[in-house]
Amino acid sequence: MIHLPLADWVVVVLAIHLAVILGAGVYYALRRVRWVPRHRAAPFIFRCSVCGHVYLDRRNVPMAECGKCGNMNECIKNV
Repeated sequence: MIHLPLADWVVVVLAIHLAVILGAGVYYALRRVRWVPRHRAAPFIFRCSVCGHVYLDRRNVPMAECGKCGNMNECIKNV
């Protein structure tokens, strides 16, 4: 086992933690530079037949649930 005074162990542990944080920061900084946004699907417009709430859903489904009342509604328009 390596014999180090307590103060040296604290410095070693602190240096390891700082290296991990620095490595994560560099990784995410480089990842953000190379990130290319995907083209999102056009939203579908739904209008609730019960409460009249108009909402969007990007999934290609025949019916979607209203966010306010929970009623299932059919698509009225594809943007």
